Amino acid sequence: MKPSMLELRMMKHVLTVLIAAVALETGATAGDFERYRVIMDRKPFGEAPPEAEVVREIPLSESFAKSLRLCAITTEEDGRIRAGIIDDATQNYYRLFEGESEDGMELVSVDPESQQAVMQKGNEMAVVSMKSSDNKPLNQAQQQEQMAAREQRRLSYAERRAARRAEAEARKQQPPPESQFKTQEALQQHLQQYQMEVIRQGLPALPIPLTQEMDDQLVAEGVLPPIE
Repeated sequence: MKPSMLELRMMKHVLTVLIAAVALETGATAGDFERYRVIMDRKPFGEAPPEAEVVREIPLSESFAKSLRLCAITTEEDGRIRAGIIDDATQNYYRLFEGESEDGMELVSVDPESQQAVMQKGNEMAVVSMKSSDNKPLNQAQQQEQMAAREQRRLSYAERRAARRAEAEARKQQPPPESQFKTQEALQQHLQQYQMEVIRQGLPALPIPLTQEMDDQLVAEGVLPPIE
């Protein structure tokens, strides 16, 4: 485990004191002390860790999302989610899919269950709710989580899109379905039989003339009156 900044400073201070004590004990002068500097320059305790950057959390009053309001959530047939966002300050209305941008704002994600969306503008992300007063800027850790999830969704959508394209291409390569009627005569016989069923049920007849055999059959069944 690497030593902390405070531990490194303390060890450096102890080493400096020890070198100074040795120099005094041996009667070394200030100039002689310089020969011990090589020890210090080698940094025997390692490099000091960089100072952690302090990231200021943005209050809602200063956030780009302070006047945004989520007003609609819809799911398309392909699984993509679209959100309706209104800016109460400008009355601008945005209809965005996840990953789409407008006016410099991107819809990062939508959660239909919690009725919330995550919007991004520049380096800032914020949760947008049905009430603008419930909006909340995200801290750095939360933004990192959103970015990771966004990348995963993009990969997932790309895979689904590739699968749909492959399926469509496969359908194009399939031969057209073969007709069950091999010949024109077979089709004619099928239509004649269907015509007789239609007449038997009292439905309007098809524009297909009856043969003498068909007429005699229907007369014998009592469906048609005999020709006088």
